[in-house]
Amino acid sequence: ANSHLSLKSPSFSSTKTAYSMTWDNTWNDILDGGHKRWKDVDPNGIKVALGHIQKHLSSAEEKGDDLDDMKVLCPLAGDDPFVHYAWTNGFDVTAIDIVPAALSSLRRQFSSDDSDWTKTTVLDEKTNETSTTVWKHISGRVTLYEGDIFSLRPELHHVFDVVYDKDSFGALTKDLRSRYCQTIADYTKDGAVLYMEVKKKDVGHPGLHHGPPFSVDKADLMEADNFGKKGGSLFRHVESLGEVYDINTPKMMQTGHILRRTAE
Repeated sequence: ANSHLSLKSPSFSSTKTAYSMTWDNTWNDILDGGHKRWKDVDPNGIKVALGHIQKHLSSAEEKGDDLDDMKVLCPLAGDDPFVHYAWTNGFDVTAIDIVPAALSSLRRQFSSDDSDWTKTTVLDEKTNETSTTVWKHISGRVTLYEGDIFSLRPELHHVFDVVYDKDSFGALTKDLRSRYCQTIADYTKDGAVLYMEVKKKDVGHPGLHHGPPFSVDKADLMEADNFGKKGGSLFRHVESLGEVYDINTPKMMQTGHILRRTAE
């Protein structure tokens, strides 16, 4: 999750343009050679993530199914290389992000221009302005939604077998987390695997109670208003993975969790 901070305002729907512009500026700085921010991570992290996902797909009720048919959702993806990596491993991948520069950078991982992509726009019924731009790859196995994560997309309901969440939950303020978790629940099939990476700060970290990124543990994820809604009927916590790779940041670790979508 790379441009998720554009969603941190409680009144996001009314300030989307301002936040989008802020993140446009942030991305321009990164792409122009500025500070890497969240992108300064272990390049093997995507391999670690996919390994955990494949393990839990093949060890549960999907065992015996063709993993190549699995659909993966990457919410608030930025230009995370996991999207391309999962695609090269046969998965069908959908990513959502609000920053055009981020998704342009992501498309460059597939080809040097947009000739391999088709572009369609979705208009807001009230303003008649573009609310979402949808990019589809020529392979038929990658779709990029350039727009607000909270926009209504009924075509995505109960579609995904896997969710890859890298630091998205941990970037959101508490007032947005419940809505985010409900969106993930809406988009996933019963039994879907949710792979989550979150930051875990030491007790002595000066920003222990501040963010983003916020310090997140199992209890935060499984709060009743988050993934543990209705006493755990939406998701159950399967495994705490501990540190998934070294981010070389004092008093802070990159940790992982596996959740599973349950029947409502």
